[in-house]
Amino acid sequence: MNASDFVTPRRLGRGGLTVTPLGFGGGTIGNPAIGNETSLATVASAWETGVRFFDTAPWYGLGRSERRLGLALAPLAQRADYRINTKVGKRLVPEASRDDANRTLSPNGQVRTPRDRDTGMRVRFAYDADSLQRQHEDSLQRLGTSFVDSLTIHDIDLGYHAPEQIEAHLAELAEQGGADYLHALRAEGAIAAIGCGCNLEARNASSWEVAAGGAQSPQLGGARGASPRRNSPHEELCERIADIVELDFFVVAGGYTLLETRALRRILPLCEERSIRVVIAAPYASGWLANPDGATTYMYEKAPDWVVERSARMARICAEHDVSLASVALQFVLAHPAVAAAIPGARSPQEPRANRENLEANVPAELWHALRSEGLLPDAAPTPEP
Repeated sequence: MNASDFVTPRRLGRGGLTVTPLGFGGGTIGNPAIGNETSLATVASAWETGVRFFDTAPWYGLGRSERRLGLALAPLAQRADYRINTKVGKRLVPEASRDDANRTLSPNGQVRTPRDRDTGMRVRFAYDADSLQRQHEDSLQRLGTSFVDSLTIHDIDLGYHAPEQIEAHLAELAEQGGADYLHALRAEGAIAAIGCGCNLEARNASSWEVAAGGAQSPQLGGARGASPRRNSPHEELCERIADIVELDFFVVAGGYTLLETRALRRILPLCEERSIRVVIAAPYASGWLANPDGATTYMYEKAPDWVVERSARMARICAEHDVSLASVALQFVLAHPAVAAAIPGARSPQEPRANRENLEANVPAELWHALRSEGLLPDAAPTPEP
């Protein structure tokens, strides 16, 4: 793969599925604060820029993202002309009136999946075969299509589940038919690829920490050029899922960005070892790298001091080379040989056009060298320059 080729479709699975390197993350269009008209126009704008790979999930707006995406894509082209990835593991359960006894709890007892007041839906986690089949069929109905190209296992992680819940959900995959159902769909041609989510956010950040003696840097995945093999609980979990399910790709959100490269420690090597591809969600770290002025969040939370300081240093180097930080952020994640696509979200028709401009910007080799020389990129991180 040419690390600076951001146009040619890239392989996503073990079969023949390919996707455009620039995709569309559908989380934002699930936001009820963004109207239907704006959401549909935003998807149309992404299409006009050449995007043909669209990511969504039942969790995004509790069905709203899937409904809007299906409505937006239907008039644009024939179904075979684009790729849709949606997710399984969370069933939307109607709850006509609020039932305080019916809650999905996080390990600390807080409600992680509150009832959506607009739809009256609440999420129920389930990864067994019957549940995955129901979720898959429900998604097809919301999307208004007879098939999706890939299904991604969503949110088996320690940010949502206590350790005993994790074990129960892994058993649903391994012993209650969840993995077999996904494998059968792929073998039959009903889907072309199977993915799994891999997130690094505030809610699960502690699960990425290595036990005492690991010596990894909290931001850079270890000493520059090092290849430490001690795994965090989250990395162990991802490896266990890959042992149960024959994965085609991981969707990595937060673990591999211009600011945070911890996925270099184990997740990306695991993918290269097992021929698993990677889709990078939130390549701008939930907007921070596209607009690091304090008006946006860093991975959906207030930016910590190290992020503010580090991104300011990066922005200074970018300004010296007359390139935007957003362009560097997007091109950086696509340069890794395991990465098939990046799927930034968008809340307006202007943002997909900005993504295309970021992809086409001329980033000189001197800029990448400057980032490395100032210790802002680890030696192990590939960059697009020849």
